[in-house]
Amino acid sequence: MNFVTLPKLKKGDKVAILSPSFAAPGRWPEVYELGMQRLRDIFGLKPVEYPATKKLGASAEERSKDLIDAFENKEIKAVIASIGGDDQITYIKNLPKEPFINNPKPFFGYSDNTHFINFLWLCGIPSFYGGHLFTEFAMQNEMDEFTVKYLKYELFENGVFELESSPVFNDIGLNWSD
Repeated sequence: MNFVTLPKLKKGDKVAILSPSFAAPGRWPEVYELGMQRLRDIFGLKPVEYPATKKLGASAEERSKDLIDAFENKEIKAVIASIGGDDQITYIKNLPKEPFINNPKPFFGYSDNTHFINFLWLCGIPSFYGGHLFTEFAMQNEMDEFTVKYLKYELFENGVFELESSPVFNDIGLNWSD
């Protein structure tokens, strides 16, 4: 299979913020706003919210439309999932391939978004397993320096690089209500 080479972003580019599965921004708006602010302040990007991003209980059709619209929008240079969830598999199989094949761009997500990542892979489009708005960009206190370094590389830099192991590890969940 041949894979496309994804274009890199520049400061000031627009990125779509979607909730392809669980609409966590509708439940924890403060966490969402922190992630959006860090996209602006640390990465110099312009986050764009889509209609179902904050909509708790959004239908599969609404979430599918957001994915398609974000990829078809020429002003959007990358797509970042707010978080994972547990039902993306119910609609990914029904997505048309053409909007994504005709408009490849970086997608960042993991967990339930693995279904969409695999969909993109089958379309010849690489993606990034990581970089959720909630769990990386909206870390409590501050973003992890290791994460910032590699997200900046993935977003803005060309070439091949060797990924180092993180010197620290955390598997403790965050209390977003706190």
